[in-house]
Amino acid sequence: MSKTFSKQLGSTLAHIQDLFDTVFHGLLKSGNRKKKNKIMTNIEDAGDAYYETYSDIKKGNDKK
Repeated sequence: MSKTFSKQLGSTLAHIQDLFDTVFHGLLKSGNRKKKNKIMTNIEDAGDAYYETYSDIKKGNDKK
């Protein structure tokens, strides 16, 4: 059975969103770790927290 257009569109958009999230997380993790700039460290930590929380929400593990 083939999916309806709306389900295919929704699935495609979800995959695109996941790709952007993965790229965003990769960019945050690619910072130069040799120089410990406090501002960059804070941005990377915030990015890690965001990605971890967002991943939990996507998996349905968000327990607030």
